[in-house]
Amino acid sequence: MVGQERDDLLTQSLLLDEIGQSVIGMDSKWRVTYWNRASERLYGFRAAEVLGMTPQDLGIVMNLQAVGNGLTGEEIAELISHGHDWAGELWIRDRNGRQFPVHATISPIRGRHTVPVDIVAISKDITDRKRQEAVLRRLSAMVESSGDAIIGADMNGKITIWNAGAISMFGWNRPEAMGKTHDLFTTADSENLDHRVAGRIRSGAFVTGVEARWRRKDGSIIDVELTVSPVYGQDGKLAGASAIARDITEIKALRAEADAERRRLLAAQEMAQVGSIEYSADDTATWHSEEFGRIVGAKGDDSLSRAWMLERTHPEDRDRVGQVWRSLHAGAGYADIEYRIIRSDGGQRWLHSRIRTVYGPDGLPLQFLDTVLDVTERKDTEQVLQWQARHDALTGLPNRYLVTEVLQGFLDRGSRPAVMFIDIDRFKLVNDGIGHRGGDRILMLLGERLMEAVREGDTVARFGGDEFVIVCENLGVRAAKVLAARIRERLRAPFEVEDRQLFLNVSVGISLAGPKETAESMLGGADTAMYRAKSAGGNASVVYHARMTQRASGRLDLESDLRLALDRDELCLYYQPIMDLEAGVPLGFEELLRWQHPAHGLLMPDRFVPIAEETGLIVPIGSWLLKETLNQVQQWRRDLAEGPDLTAAVNISGRQLVAEDFPDIVETAIRETGIDPSAVNLEITETVLMDEPDLPKETLQRLYRMGVGLSIDDFGTGYSSLSYLKWLSARTLKIDRTFVQELAADPRAGTVIELVLGMANSLKLDVVAEGVETESQLRELRRLGVTQAQGFIWSKPIPAEQVPAFLSTFPALKKPQAPAH
Repeated sequence: MVGQERDDLLTQSLLLDEIGQSVIGMDSKWRVTYWNRASERLYGFRAAEVLGMTPQDLGIVMNLQAVGNGLTGEEIAELISHGHDWAGELWIRDRNGRQFPVHATISPIRGRHTVPVDIVAISKDITDRKRQEAVLRRLSAMVESSGDAIIGADMNGKITIWNAGAISMFGWNRPEAMGKTHDLFTTADSENLDHRVAGRIRSGAFVTGVEARWRRKDGSIIDVELTVSPVYGQDGKLAGASAIARDITEIKALRAEADAERRRLLAAQEMAQVGSIEYSADDTATWHSEEFGRIVGAKGDDSLSRAWMLERTHPEDRDRVGQVWRSLHAGAGYADIEYRIIRSDGGQRWLHSRIRTVYGPDGLPLQFLDTVLDVTERKDTEQVLQWQARHDALTGLPNRYLVTEVLQGFLDRGSRPAVMFIDIDRFKLVNDGIGHRGGDRILMLLGERLMEAVREGDTVARFGGDEFVIVCENLGVRAAKVLAARIRERLRAPFEVEDRQLFLNVSVGISLAGPKETAESMLGGADTAMYRAKSAGGNASVVYHARMTQRASGRLDLESDLRLALDRDELCLYYQPIMDLEAGVPLGFEELLRWQHPAHGLLMPDRFVPIAEETGLIVPIGSWLLKETLNQVQQWRRDLAEGPDLTAAVNISGRQLVAEDFPDIVETAIRETGIDPSAVNLEITETVLMDEPDLPKETLQRLYRMGVGLSIDDFGTGYSSLSYLKWLSARTLKIDRTFVQELAADPRAGTVIELVLGMANSLKLDVVAEGVETESQLRELRRLGVTQAQGFIWSKPIPAEQVPAFLSTFPALKKPQAPAH
């Protein structure tokens, strides 16, 4: 019986040995009594070495701790001692110290046997299984954490796998997706693709790099790249398919942009003239592109060495190029330089060279890679642009930038330059009369004459518009005045333009260098002096001095204050009577604007009206003035016994007259004040009319139809023709005060007045003489036949509140009372 039990144990051990399982028999004290061949292979100990030793003695188990249920070695021994079996996983160590997992079953031998075995431990190395499980866990984690969508489906197309990446990419959660088909996210565009992919999967083939357009839960469409593989079951049959989908929407957009950029670069490279050459450290050329040879004009037998290139470098650039190569040999890793070469055919080319050093193992330069771009056209263009940036396009003269640079150069060198600022008088009238083309021709001819008038070495520049500047080195005030007079004399000869002879006058401002002078300050001074000459009537030269700047500063302050004057009620009106010389009574009043300045007191119009004209403030001021005057005169016409027939003369500017809404403003003022339109005369100076040759005909016709009169003020100072006066539908001519004041001293003044009267009679116009101050002037005007006049002899301009008292001194104005009924 004992022999049979031993045979059974050996037989079982041999069977387990064949399948690679370790069988260890131990007595009740855990001493080894049996050790099969599988144990020898697993732990590295022969049976003869282990008999009588415990696993602890062999070092197989150290600090035994079961995996999973957490039992310690002592707890397992306790369990066995009470007759129980234990099975689980343990970490074991072999003879060489390698640790590995095993699955073990430890059982007590129940009953009594002659075999000296109380405990049997059967174990199997599960390292491979553990590795596979770890791989599977990692794969599972990778699938779940992948940013790509991983989707599995069975043979019926129903979704079996839907990872977190799929949730994020498409928006459906797992319950929403599982069990659905790919119709959930595919589009009609991808139907044909679906059939082709399905066909390849059924044939057992993998599908990679396929692109499709799939739909998200929110309805948006994304581009995806697919990798689809077949999935087989345990029976080896095709069970479904697995797809990895990557969102390439942004990549496709970038790819499209890159493709477009690549096409642009290819086109640019075709147009660019780029060559390459490689030099060895000993300066011989080891290779060059055909384009490089063409750029430098090399022939077939040319060496193209560094020395060859340096010899053909432009002499002015040779030292600079040599210095670059010396720095490269000294260790500079990179160089960027532009220089010129002279080709064998004599042509000159500009090269942009970028050189990179290649170092050898010893750290010394081994090779130089030179990429050369032919930039001749760019350089030529730059030179043209530089010239254009510093010269006037019309006349070819230096422009504001260049003349400023020249002037500052003189100042920096300590010389004493002079600046002349020249402006054509009344050029707008000339330009409007002959057209812009003719005006441009005049500017060109004027530039040529200025060049002829100045000294050699002087700089003539066009500053802009009809303004020219002359910069002269070391020129004193007397010589500057002589040069200015010579310039004006040279320009006095007629200009032949558009089959016409035109005569020009110029205003010249002169600025001389002082201490701490700058180009800007000298140009500003000359400009200020030129405007002083122009404001004095033009055709003159004025030398700048500091007081002009002070006046200009004061003028700037006035401009700032004027912008607020209307809102602050600082503007006021004075009135001067227009007298009937035959009856000796006032016919009406001319409005005269005044400014009650808070700091400067009462200012006359010549102090601020030009400012208002230049800034455009004259338009709102003029509208206020018109309504205020008509309202005041209508009040006198209505309330005063002497006032029913009074007329109102209102001064207007050219800016107002050319404004499209001016007739509407006049009509509104007449309607709101209730005045008879025939009592209204709008006065504009003859000079302003000449400066506005393109008066809107519709405006004049509307004013005429309203019954409003137009008076030409300061008549005789301009160049009005009879036809022009008739076209204007003027009602009154006002003879300029200069002719009246010269009546006693200059007999020709009377002749002019007679001519004006004759012209006015032929056109059925009224005539008013201005500026009458003496009895002798009044007698002469009456002798000449003038019937209307105004001046200090009757009254200076007076405020509105003094007019009733003034009118009361003329009893003849009073209308008889209507009889009572």
